[in-house]
Amino acid sequence: MFAPITRSMTLTLGLCSAALSPDLLAETEPDKDPAANALELASTRVTAEGLGSTTEHTESYTTGAMSTATRLNLSIKQTPQSVSVITRQQMDDFKLGTLSEAMSQTTGVVVQHNDSDRVSYSSRGYEINNFQIDGMLNTFGRMKSDADTIIYDRIEVVRGATGLTTGAGDPSATINMVRKRPTAQWQAQTGVSGGSYDDYYSYMDVGGPLAFDGRLRGRSVLAYRDSQSFRDHYQLQREVGYGVLEADLTDDTLLAVGYDYQDKQVQGTSWGTVPYWNSSGGKADLGRSTHMATSWSSWPLKDKTAFANLDQQLGGGWHLKAAYTHRESDTDGKVYYGGGGFPNEDRSGMSAYRGHMLGTQKMKTYDINVAGPYALLGREHELMFGYGEAERSAESPYTVGGAVPAGYGNISDWKYMGGIAKFPDTVTGLTGASDSTRQKAGYLATRLNLTDRFHAVLGSRYGSWKASKESYRYDKNLQLTGVETTSQQQSDIWTPYAGLLYDLTPEYTVYASYTDIFKPQDNRDANRQYLEPVVGSNYELGLKGSLLDERLNVATALFWSKQDNVAELDDSVPQDPLTSEQFYKSGGKGQKVQGFEVEVSGEVMTDWNMTAGYTYTHAANGDKQRANTAEPLNLLRLSTAYRLPGEWHGLTVGGAVNWQSDIWGKSERPVGRDAQGDLITESAKIRQEAYTVVKLMSRYEFDRHLSASLNVDNLFDKKYYDNVGFYNGVFWGDPRTVTLSLDWKL
Repeated sequence: MFAPITRSMTLTLGLCSAALSPDLLAETEPDKDPAANALELASTRVTAEGLGSTTEHTESYTTGAMSTATRLNLSIKQTPQSVSVITRQQMDDFKLGTLSEAMSQTTGVVVQHNDSDRVSYSSRGYEINNFQIDGMLNTFGRMKSDADTIIYDRIEVVRGATGLTTGAGDPSATINMVRKRPTAQWQAQTGVSGGSYDDYYSYMDVGGPLAFDGRLRGRSVLAYRDSQSFRDHYQLQREVGYGVLEADLTDDTLLAVGYDYQDKQVQGTSWGTVPYWNSSGGKADLGRSTHMATSWSSWPLKDKTAFANLDQQLGGGWHLKAAYTHRESDTDGKVYYGGGGFPNEDRSGMSAYRGHMLGTQKMKTYDINVAGPYALLGREHELMFGYGEAERSAESPYTVGGAVPAGYGNISDWKYMGGIAKFPDTVTGLTGASDSTRQKAGYLATRLNLTDRFHAVLGSRYGSWKASKESYRYDKNLQLTGVETTSQQQSDIWTPYAGLLYDLTPEYTVYASYTDIFKPQDNRDANRQYLEPVVGSNYELGLKGSLLDERLNVATALFWSKQDNVAELDDSVPQDPLTSEQFYKSGGKGQKVQGFEVEVSGEVMTDWNMTAGYTYTHAANGDKQRANTAEPLNLLRLSTAYRLPGEWHGLTVGGAVNWQSDIWGKSERPVGRDAQGDLITESAKIRQEAYTVVKLMSRYEFDRHLSASLNVDNLFDKKYYDNVGFYNGVFWGDPRTVTLSLDWKL
């Protein structure tokens, strides 16, 4: 069932052979009935008092420690910013198989699709552009692959500005995906699932000690998805491979090396949304299955990442961490999608966006830091300092278009596009476009225990940022005629960070935090010059609690930020017909965002997990007009799962509720025709009223090895748009789906 997946396949087969060897299986305990198993679980259950940062096997919806905000290893209560964690248990309960599905159940995060394969996340009024993997900065322009989550232990989301750890960025959020690591004991688990619209998924996860009395450990994960869609002509196949080796080189030295691979192949890729208006100016009323792409339209993506981490204990509680990541992403596909025009009654009127999506992105990042305790004025404090660099480069070859039939870009019938042939072109060995981004910085942070109750987290980051972009032009003989180069460099960037915390009681802490905002922009204006960097400040005031023996976290926060020079799409300038680049203008001074949020996460009572969060966000531009109207003012996320007591202890039931207030986006609506018969349009709003989406989950454990799960998404089959106004159209949210899963573990 699995296609060969290079290095991870080799490692997995070796681990599986060891895991399933007769000697090992002979050591496993015999199966127990669910009732007996319930008694054993009750007596050996891991509570949050023993939680570390790893969430796997804890059955918890929270974590004991995280470092995404400051790189200091702090609990959620000790972190002076808003934090959410999607744990392995929550991902397993609700089958959150992709990053987008996980973010759709995260407090304060808005998930919107621009088309079938591009998804954006936003928080606190701004798009999220800061991503980390294992705490390492990811400088890719877009996480377009919508990564499979099977390889991750947890996903940490820090809302607000995180300039201390990510450098340049928005006061939106940082998403940190933390990979699974080898376990001290052998484990093996595998599963299969089938769902609506022929959505099939399978995975295998094996790991444990390999040699040298457990000082060498390994783990590997394989997964494969093959799915159709409720959208016409769309299909997806994804292969996932992950392998990691972890070695105790000495009692004080831990080395981990690994490789992960995700290959996403799609057919029927769209490039934009579905039209909202018809050519007469009325609502087009196109159904959810409408998908104006040819079956061969494709935007595939292969991601390959190699990484290494070294953790060296230095004595006295001090340790050194060094990490290196190299990632490469390749794409080669042709897209043909009816994204332009307005549909007529006879299904004509649409024109195609087409392009050859071809190129490679490469990224290398390294980071080294030292952390540990120190004494000052009779008290013990914590200090961390380090240095890191991240560099991303992208390159695409120059292509020469071939001859196409007359009217090739006009779609005669958008419902039946099977007769449209793939457009020809020639890929030369010449460079068509390239760009690069590099940032480097040193950083410092400390947690000061000023009194028994009063604490401060102070930090600073100092570095530089450089970006360049080149476009190459050739004549018909493929001779270079010119290179258009745009570059910018920002030096001496200083980003301060300050957080004050006061313990009201052992359970509750009040805090206030501040950080600067600095974001160089890769958006260009109509003159093809980079916009000035975004600058501003971010503030947060909140209250956090850790209850029920630290099994439950509660938090509430007020936040506000101000930014200048925020990019706004320049509607007066058409996009570049060759590169499809869109041009922007500066939003001027005074972009302000303010709001508040409240969140509960963890174990409400024995065997009852919950995460619930409400967020209110209001964004306004310098003219005090509401900005980002396509994002909701109010957002509610609720997920809960309860394992029944007594004889039904093998059964877990739960549900999730996502509610958001109304949104609206700008569009152009036809209002008539001119003397030449061309459409005349005027500005009009596309609105999506407030809506609620409900999910249900259930899982039954037949014994300690085998379980079955049933998940229902969009239980009431609510029809809604998750994006309005983008490319003058709308993007439909998913209809009701039902998924049945079987999982087995050693």
